[in-house]
Amino acid sequence: MIELRTCNYSKIDEIAGVIEDADLDSGVRIGLGSEGCVHKLPSVEDLVRTADLDCTWGVTLVTPITPQKHYDRMRAYLGEIADLGIRDLRIVVNDLGILHSCEIDRPVAGRGIVHTSEACPWVDHILRDESDYVRDAYLQTSLNYARTSALFKGMGVEAIEIDLLPRTIAAARRLTMPVYAHFGYAVVAYARSCHTARFHQKMPPECAQFCDSPMELTLREIFDLESLGFAPPDADVAEVFPTLYLLGNAIYMKSDFCDAAGAAGVIVNCDMYAPSSKILYEMATLV
Repeated sequence: MIELRTCNYSKIDEIAGVIEDADLDSGVRIGLGSEGCVHKLPSVEDLVRTADLDCTWGVTLVTPITPQKHYDRMRAYLGEIADLGIRDLRIVVNDLGILHSCEIDRPVAGRGIVHTSEACPWVDHILRDESDYVRDAYLQTSLNYARTSALFKGMGVEAIEIDLLPRTIAAARRLTMPVYAHFGYAVVAYARSCHTARFHQKMPPECAQFCDSPMELTLREIFDLESLGFAPPDADVAEVFPTLYLLGNAIYMKSDFCDAAGAAGVIVNCDMYAPSSKILYEMATLV
């Protein structure tokens, strides 16, 4: 399974055209929604329109990490979606409160609640003096812990999403549920206070129009405790700090790892990559 995902709904027709042109034998889904921002939920109309497209094997609704003040709104939204009976609908949940309290048919646990450590850019620096046993334990997914896995399964979770990173995917292969891997960009962190909104000096939801493409982040200065001011990073710090990417209220790092063997499918963020037949053909070689 390949999924092309976006939270810029003006791209739906473009993505559908790419899928039609590629004419792959394997199924391609379209995913709509943001993992981190409640203001990027797709409209019911966009969701239904996407589900009715003949070129896809279904639609995925991505629900975000949900602040308490938007909790009732999210529950009402999911109730409305459930009443529509959309065919081949898959719902990804990134908030434990929503997962616990909402009636969702066969939910998929998203990266907002499936925690991993490999997406920390300096994880190897942190673990440099640890034993192999500690490193292996630290680099598993949260669902490799039996009690967390049992908790999620008890709430109906039948599959998970993870970053396509070598040690993360190796740990996920040991799970007894389907795994969908995000290609290309791994989530480093989500922000409760949105960096994009602050950068554009907008209050949510007026900021939602500004996070349809990523901004590149590079380290120029760090706070120096000796001088109590900002200074350029030294060589050791610069070596472990890669270029990062800000999209909405999430920060990502680039990964070139491509081995998705054992995964049930791969997900491509079309707000990071321009949708194209080329990337679909490339994904088809991974699954």
